[in-house]
Amino acid sequence: MIAIDAMGGDHAPKEIVHGSFNAALHGIPVQLFGDTQQIEPLLKELATLSRLSSWHTLPISIVHTTQVIHMGQEPTRAVVAKKDSSLVKAVQAVADGTCTAVVSAGSSGAAMVAGTFILSRVEGVLRPAIGEFIPTKKGSIFCMDLGANTDCKPEFLEQFAYMGHTYVSLLKKVTRPRIALLSNGEEPYKGSLAVKHAFALLQNSPLNFVGNLESRDLFDDHADVLVCDGFTGNVLLKGMQGTAKAITYWINEERKKSWLYSLGLLLSKGLWKNLKKKIDYSHMHGALLLGVNKPLIIAHGNSNAVSVEQSIIFAHKISQEKLVEQFNTKLIQLLPKQKEHEFVPAQKMQDEVQL
Repeated sequence: MIAIDAMGGDHAPKEIVHGSFNAALHGIPVQLFGDTQQIEPLLKELATLSRLSSWHTLPISIVHTTQVIHMGQEPTRAVVAKKDSSLVKAVQAVADGTCTAVVSAGSSGAAMVAGTFILSRVEGVLRPAIGEFIPTKKGSIFCMDLGANTDCKPEFLEQFAYMGHTYVSLLKKVTRPRIALLSNGEEPYKGSLAVKHAFALLQNSPLNFVGNLESRDLFDDHADVLVCDGFTGNVLLKGMQGTAKAITYWINEERKKSWLYSLGLLLSKGLWKNLKKKIDYSHMHGALLLGVNKPLIIAHGNSNAVSVEQSIIFAHKISQEKLVEQFNTKLIQLLPKQKEHEFVPAQKMQDEVQL
């Protein structure tokens, strides 16, 4: 059963409930955590539209919660103070074993804190991180961190590289995936202080480190894993999403200028449909929080029903395949031992780490 933070996200609970309902139509058991008075009418409406006698015929259950963690709240304080929030209760269900994975489109910072506090970090991991595959010209590149850790020490970036190596090796069956650091130049002396120190650490590691990678070269198949801090990664991701939206807008505007352009687009409808699948993030599933003991999927805050449905299908798949358990076992074996002073107790963890 997949636990759903029904109140998290820009379009919660409507789009979250709709996506969960669609996933349940595929036979995936879901448990919605949130305000029953808001959730039940939505389920009744969806059941009517789907010509079902009742939503109870589907593998859907509701756990009523009285609190919501909003996007603008400070993550650590919110998680600690709001024990009856939809996010905290959903994550707790996974920790207790009543659900196998959790999906949330709410605050990524709060999800990271809840995952760290409640699900606990994998042995040896300094900071959990958000990782996801981004489509490239010849396939995809796995990027992390995409938003969990705004500021990073060099040791965090080093561990993200090991996490990326382990995840890509497991999913893509690549023996020695190429690891790159996101920087403002290829040269070793380019980048922030943390990036330059991380470069030295990775250069002396057993990983297949190929050096720095500029964002303009991201799509050119120079690496299999891209390592960056959460601030840079999140800006990169949202910049790509904004560019995709702008390109779609420009194409539509050009189409309006001429019937010939409209005809051309109509004739190439299949091409544009396939292209949209690659660049439309609203139809993609969420990202996995790596470095915690149970599956936690962080969906985009602007997720629609399609994206939520895809995130639930993804969560169900990795739960069935026990992907997180396999990943954690391999990661523990691979991670270099850190000095004791480099570990930060989970109780003292803040959502931002100063260098």
